Amino acid sequence: MKKHIILGVVLGFCLALIMRNPILSVNSYINTKVLKHNLNNQLVLNLSESTKVMETPIIERGQLLYSVYLNDQTILIRGYIQIWNLDDLENYLVNSKRISTFDFHSYSLKPIKIANENGCLTEWTASFGESYRISGVEYWLKKSDTSGVLRISFFTDTTSFSKDQMSYIDKIINSITWSKYTNAI
Repeated sequence: MKKHIILGVVLGFCLALIMRNPILSVNSYINTKVLKHNLNNQLVLNLSESTKVMETPIIERGQLLYSVYLNDQTILIRGYIQIWNLDDLENYLVNSKRISTFDFHSYSLKPIKIANENGCLTEWTASFGESYRISGVEYWLKKSDTSGVLRISFFTDTTSFSKDQMSYIDKIINSITWSKYTNAI
């Protein structure tokens, strides 16, 4: 009986350590430090310390002008922050879905307004092969009086985002400041 009590205490202690360790616990991102990032002297946003930020140089600029890849293994989410040159955002999104090779199980496109910028929100779930599903939520914000579009997208390898992942996404979206200076691209 005494061995069972000791074993229970040890297991409880180990579980408590796992929940506090950001490397071992998916939910622990809430307690990690938040860092302010300045991307391309045009975008400022807050990201968790556990989020890896990788800038991708764009050699031949067409519609895509700037791209940063985000990956947070603590919360099991990844995505992009990009600046696009698009004259007709909604038409671009409708055509992108139509020609996509993704096998969509769900897809929605709706208008949004964030930080005084109008845009679109796409939310979707798709299959890749028989057993692999991915979910995406993408914010597309159009800068007034320009063809500049800011894309903030997030992906997870499940059929939906968890409450913690959505909280993470909301914190990032609410922290974004997009400079009025388009010459920084």
